[in-house]
Amino acid sequence: MKKLFIVITILVVMVSCVTTKEAKLSRAELRNAKKIARQDEVRNAVESRKYIIKFDRLYFSYGGMADLLPRANYIIVDGEKAIINTAYLGRQFDIRRIAAIDIFGRSVNYQLTNNLLKGIYKVEMEVNNGGGNSFDLYLDISKNGYCTVSVSSLKISYIRYSGYIVPISPKTDTILQEGNAI
Repeated sequence: MKKLFIVITILVVMVSCVTTKEAKLSRAELRNAKKIARQDEVRNAVESRKYIIKFDRLYFSYGGMADLLPRANYIIVDGEKAIINTAYLGRQFDIRRIAAIDIFGRSVNYQLTNNLLKGIYKVEMEVNNGGGNSFDLYLDISKNGYCTVSVSSLKISYIRYSGYIVPISPKTDTILQEGNAI
């Protein structure tokens, strides 16, 4: 009787070990499938020029950093239209004090370069609202969606942000106008 009990116990332990190994393998495959799907979303968004970059950190030009709220600090690129709304802390070269960058305009001189070896998209563009305000943006977007953005203008000092990209899905493709909720 003891031998039968030991044999059954050994069989149960072996079967349970095999099922956990298969479960771990399926979780790894699922994680890889999600990663590949995310990379495809990022690639499609960057190539179609329909994405939102939400900033979570601001880096000062003289050193240091500040954490930001991603829902309040962002860049939206929707084809030819672009919206920048983010905090600014740094030197300014204007009479009035600048505490934030808030511009609704067009993205001109949009240049996309793809570095396949590093898995990075480099985007250079100028956002101009036609009223004399113009900002140069330099974006480095990794294939998993992490990005760094450098902003410069005649009125402000060079500043850098980091954040992540959120693709604009085709179903929510609305016309961006001043005052739209994000």
